[in-house]
Amino acid sequence: MSSSPSAETEVRLRAILTAANQPAQGRLRPVSHGLWRWTVGDSDLVLKLFDGPNADERLRTEAALYRELALFDAPVPSFAAEVADARALARAWIPGRTLYQRLLATGPFGTSEAQAVRRAWHRLLQALARWNARIPDARRQDALNKRQVEIATVAQAVAGAFASIPADAIDVLGDTVVSDDLTLLPLDSSPSNIIIDGDRVAFIDLELIGLDFADWTYAKYVTAVDERGVLRSVVTAHRDDQALDRHHAAVALLSLAHAAGLWGEPRILPSTLATRLPGRSTAARRIRAGLRLESTVTSESG
Repeated sequence: MSSSPSAETEVRLRAILTAANQPAQGRLRPVSHGLWRWTVGDSDLVLKLFDGPNADERLRTEAALYRELALFDAPVPSFAAEVADARALARAWIPGRTLYQRLLATGPFGTSEAQAVRRAWHRLLQALARWNARIPDARRQDALNKRQVEIATVAQAVAGAFASIPADAIDVLGDTVVSDDLTLLPLDSSPSNIIIDGDRVAFIDLELIGLDFADWTYAKYVTAVDERGVLRSVVTAHRDDQALDRHHAAVALLSLAHAAGLWGEPRILPSTLATRLPGRSTAARRIRAGLRLESTVTSESG
């Protein structure tokens, strides 16, 4: 190994490399906490070590998804090996950069890239759909109640943060989002968990899975806020398509939540948000008009 992991980490890495039928010598590079890249010959792998709460369950979930989804041509990395005792997993390394990095890069997000992301998302949904029938009705109803409360809470917080926005327009966004059925989805939805390389797209970090609204989850995957507080989303490059109404509503509501600082980001100036808020619905247009009415903000809002 060419890096310097701790003795405990090296034992765990060696265990997963053995399980993946890898030789003793190769190039090992740290990627991030708990994540390593291994390269030797034709092998280029990610080695992931699971620690913290529910580490065993998260390992089992991610390994099972990589194994099963690959059978249905889902846009996920191919599975190599898992070792339960070492709480470790090996999968194929996916070249490219994260969607988060691409959204923040200079240059507009192209329509072909946006369509590639959307196609990959639909392929993932189709592959996961087989498991929906196995979910008991009681669990589905419980999840629906929780997700509806979540969206209503977000809408209420946004209305409180931006007084000039018509509250009923925000409610319309929320009602549009929850008009869909729940489906089984990855819950760690972030643009940092999509790898994009031209038309090639892959979803990574599938250690959490559960029931949620598809367009709300997709909005989380394809929307980011940069270090200057500027909203960026793949939706701005999507073609005008009536089938995307729920997606536009989800991205608009999620963007407002980011702008309101609900998840720890600095609040975005209403004047800036008015020109950046995605979504082409009547509700989104009314919200943009309302944001332009807010001429005063506190010093904490920048």
